Amino acid sequence: MTNKTNRPTFVNTRQHERFIDLCNACRNNQYIGVCTGRSGVGKTRSAEEYSKWAILERRLEQPRQNPNEPPAVLDECFTAIYTPDMSCTIKRVSSALARLRIRFDILVQESLCWYQAEKWCLKPPQKFLELLIIDEAQRLSTPCLEVVRDFSKKHKIGVVLIGMPGFQYRIHNLDHINTSVGFYHEFNSPRTEELRAILEARWQSEQVTIEDGAVEMIQTVTASNVQKVINISAEMRRVCTLNSISIITADLVKVASKTLLLSTGEGVKV
Repeated sequence: MTNKTNRPTFVNTRQHERFIDLCNACRNNQYIGVCTGRSGVGKTRSAEEYSKWAILERRLEQPRQNPNEPPAVLDECFTAIYTPDMSCTIKRVSSALARLRIRFDILVQESLCWYQAEKWCLKPPQKFLELLIIDEAQRLSTPCLEVVRDFSKKHKIGVVLIGMPGFQYRIHNLDHINTSVGFYHEFNSPRTEELRAILEARWQSEQVTIEDGAVEMIQTVTASNVQKVINISAEMRRVCTLNSISIITADLVKVASKTLLLSTGEGVKV
């Protein structure tokens, strides 16, 4: 499990709002949604924010002996994330989905009954999972996608498939799956003002000024790719620390770009 502690504040963008619309529609109507976008634009981070995955994942992977989680933490949790591995098979996907659903339902039921530890086990099992988000869905073969569709229909839950650009065409050509699709969202790069907000969120604990020219240069060298913005921010922080710099300028961005295989645009040498 990846370490998700000490994350910067999540920045709400227009793309995340559209992603919320996608998830809510799929959850409420119990159909399949498709979300595609270039690597690093923020699809997975939006899914984790929507599902409260930073809270849920570690609890799902570390079963508790006693139900002692305050209900306020999980009272609105109805979404789980599944990421298939590169060598996924029908059997592995089917068993992983079944196991995830069971663990999710048990976790939420225990949390809601934490104040009645002696009674929760006497209650009949309840179903709390309403939406399943599958990240890296392009890894799924056609038979595995059919398993996902059957899982959705059998358990009456919505599904969101997150994949790379072009994945939507593959779904479009699978009539038996495409008929269950009710929403498609292309996750695009953040706008300039959103990119600035993301940068400021990453530097919020430090006394640093970010010039407009630096934001424009970062937008150029990263093509507004959020993951590349994170990478270049880490390199700029190192340079700032070594040189006691408190103002992020376009020149500093150029210096940081040297070690990240990023182009500063036409006519500019790094």
